[in-house]
Amino acid sequence: MDISTIIILIIFINGIIAISFEHVLGVNKSWIAIFTGTSMWMVASFGAEPEAMNEALEHGFVEIFELIVFLIGAMTIVEMMGHYRFFSWIENKLISMHISNYQLFWILGFIAFVTSSVLDNLTSTLVMLQVGRHLYIKKENFNLFVINTILAANAGGVMSPVGDVTTIMLWLDGKFTAWEIFFFGLLPAITAWIIPQYLLTRKMVVEKRIGKEVKEEIAPLKWYIIFIGLMTFGLAVLVNMLHLPPLFGILFGLGIAAITIDYRLKRGKLVKKANKIVNVIRSIDMATIIFFIGILLAVHALGYIGVLNQIAHFLFGENPGENGNTIIVGHTVLGIISSVFDNVPLTAAVLEMLPNGIEMKYWILLAITAGTGGSILIIGSAAGVAAMGQVPDLSVTEYVKKGTIPAIIGYFAAIAVWYLQFEVFGKALAH
Repeated sequence: MDISTIIILIIFINGIIAISFEHVLGVNKSWIAIFTGTSMWMVASFGAEPEAMNEALEHGFVEIFELIVFLIGAMTIVEMMGHYRFFSWIENKLISMHISNYQLFWILGFIAFVTSSVLDNLTSTLVMLQVGRHLYIKKENFNLFVINTILAANAGGVMSPVGDVTTIMLWLDGKFTAWEIFFFGLLPAITAWIIPQYLLTRKMVVEKRIGKEVKEEIAPLKWYIIFIGLMTFGLAVLVNMLHLPPLFGILFGLGIAAITIDYRLKRGKLVKKANKIVNVIRSIDMATIIFFIGILLAVHALGYIGVLNQIAHFLFGENPGENGNTIIVGHTVLGIISSVFDNVPLTAAVLEMLPNGIEMKYWILLAITAGTGGSILIIGSAAGVAAMGQVPDLSVTEYVKKGTIPAIIGYFAAIAVWYLQFEVFGKALAH
């Protein structure tokens, strides 16, 4: 390990620590993240081959561009749906049911779990955060709700070929079929969600929402715009059939929504100034975008200097396909590591390392560990990073105190369920 690699690792570790203690330092985590990511690349550039570095930067920028544009589009659609009272409507319906805060917690957790398998964990988290803002009064309960949303969204994404970036990668590479990931990933996914949900429920405080006033909205409920918004998230999934990234579906749907709103404005069907789509775009939290860019730059810098490949080689050894137990241990440790490092480049490294002919069950395990391991820390998944940017009170340390232990228990329980499915019941049925 050369001196530049050591310096880059020191910058990364210090950056993560500084983000964890942003409230003590009094510096916003977005500025820490962007400084960390750019400074790591500046150190990596010393003595580097220009062509190799430019190629790595171009590859990294494409991935960052796709995720950031998707995030901007999704956040705009979510803000638009909130602007036209969709989340207030959900709030009124739930309040009218006179359910307890414990029942509400389970209902919202279930919705996050299911929707993330149909959409993706990032989009589901953004939508659920808007719902929760309208329903929770106490900050303690809202933070628990956000933590549980991250856990449920990441777990739900495991059982679907389009629920998480890593499952999409494995599915498109032919490591399993859509039916196989659903059938064999369902029980581990439920386990990774339901156990942490139960543990978090026990930490909730009593909260009464009966009589809670609904905030006055600046626009009436517009179902046709809300329908377009929901359709847009579906388009993000469907464009996969055209071999296009999800951002095309989001941008296409956003274009339809904006044209519809402007057309209705022209005809006098909407209030003129308050409802212009450009005003909705201005309400996007740009600090979240900057935080995302900084974290992704940092992770790609680690990939460029070879740290992620070294981790993969360390986990699986020189001949990873020879021993199934080595693969199980490697996938398990990789999932834990993905709580700090992005699971996408780690999964890409494993795809390159493991030889052809590896059984489908091991790729299912990788989808489980890579998808749910990021829940151990809030910075370990796109859903967590987005939630951290949207909820200033939810710091890394706050998440560690309340969410890490339930996430770890759910993580190992999900692996145990996978093991029972394939290594115990599977072998018993085979005989």
